[in-house]
Amino acid sequence: MPTNSDKNTRIAKNALFLYLRSIIVLLIALYTTRVVLATLGVEDYGIYYVVAGVIALFSSISSSLSGAISRFLTFELGRGDESQLKKVFSTGVQIQVILAFIIVSLILSVGAWFLRNKLSIPPERIEAAHWVLVCSALSFGFGLISVSYNALIIAHERMKAYAYISILSVFLKLGAVLLLTVTAYDSLKAYAVYLLGVSLITQACYWTYCRSQFKESRFNFVWDKELLKHMFGFSGWAFASYAVGMLNIQGVNILTNIYFGVTLNAARGIASQVEGALKQFIGNLTVSVNPQITKSYAIDDKNYMFQLICGGSKFAYFLALLFVIPLFIEAETVLTLWLENVPEYATVFVRLTLLTMLPQVLGGILFTAAMATGNIRNYSIIINGVSILTFIFAWLLFWLGFPAEVAYLVHLFIRIILVVLRVFLLKSMISFSPSLYFKSVFIRIMPVSLLAFLVPLLVLFVPIPQSFLRVVLVTLVSVPVTLLVVYCLGLTKDERSFAIGKLKQLKTRFYKG
Repeated sequence: MPTNSDKNTRIAKNALFLYLRSIIVLLIALYTTRVVLATLGVEDYGIYYVVAGVIALFSSISSSLSGAISRFLTFELGRGDESQLKKVFSTGVQIQVILAFIIVSLILSVGAWFLRNKLSIPPERIEAAHWVLVCSALSFGFGLISVSYNALIIAHERMKAYAYISILSVFLKLGAVLLLTVTAYDSLKAYAVYLLGVSLITQACYWTYCRSQFKESRFNFVWDKELLKHMFGFSGWAFASYAVGMLNIQGVNILTNIYFGVTLNAARGIASQVEGALKQFIGNLTVSVNPQITKSYAIDDKNYMFQLICGGSKFAYFLALLFVIPLFIEAETVLTLWLENVPEYATVFVRLTLLTMLPQVLGGILFTAAMATGNIRNYSIIINGVSILTFIFAWLLFWLGFPAEVAYLVHLFIRIILVVLRVFLLKSMISFSPSLYFKSVFIRIMPVSLLAFLVPLLVLFVPIPQSFLRVVLVTLVSVPVTLLVVYCLGLTKDERSFAIGKLKQLKTRFYKG
């Protein structure tokens, strides 16, 4: 039985692999977004983003299934039940194949009708938009079928393989973008086809790796009525949570299209690109921690589970601050340097997106802790009932004539409320102490956030024009100040001692090398 120290070491190693992967993914994503925006133009980029948003509304099903299947696989791994593990995997594949057929059919019928009759798209670009819809739907279908394979890699904590396949995928996307620049055919149609090809190759890699590494990945038809009922029930409530989350993002994106047009969709698309890149980087910590939270629950090691909840939430938040602060301050300059043509409102949307990310970082690990129990009906009803207010209030405020920025402010306020609600709901689900979370997390992150934001702002009083030099200067001030404030105010005495010990180990290895 591995000790908690061994588990923490595994988490750290997995996080390292994922961080290295994210650095590569982030750099390539920044370049590809610039090229795609320049090649497609603001209008076609906005069309691609809003049509992809229609698909993304269905992707909540994929996310809920992935989370549900990952939970069941990780739970059985924690218990060491090999026969049940095989049964869970095969049952998951059966569910996905059925749902993939149903959902792709719905997208190609209902989605196509919605695209042609409800979205604000220039008539001459309807055909190209339909190509995007079809290719995105097929990509979604293949991705849904492979959910169990992806979940199996995460449940086994094989983050190295996960990282390598992700890096391959992003290089394939880079190749697709470079090919786009020399394509004589309609660029929007070509881009949709190229990304479909990338998706197929990526999913094939996941399938091949799982079949070669995990014997439980051999599909066998099984009919376990109780297991199907449990997994469908759990997936249903998980789906509700993911669906509301997607409605608040992609639903508001569609509302933006209806009330403000494709230009603001392009601006929201840029903000989403920034958010997606940062989420992927910051999420590496939670992806590494999540399996251990579920396994700890499976063997009833509540103390270690609570330690992971508090520590994971806090460190994920501090990691987010390192990126959010300099980007928030220098958003306009960064976008100008990154993109040849910055859409109107992109700077404002990026800044507001960065702020809404901070409470969401805390909510991610709390959601994993709830899912570990396998019984999330009441949790889902309460959380989703509050969360959906984001979409409702945004729609109401748009209808009343408020500007597009107001949707982000509503989202920020609701997400803060949700963090508090999640903590109190965990009290009844796993006997988690809200006072422990507030003392360990909230009281630590609030002074850190205030000081870490204020000090770098002083750089703006230095008479340096907006430029790459000022971005570098703000970053050089922001990162060390944030780390110092985190060390002094954000860490406990034991955490500071642990950090010093690890730094000494690295120093010793460096000099020996």
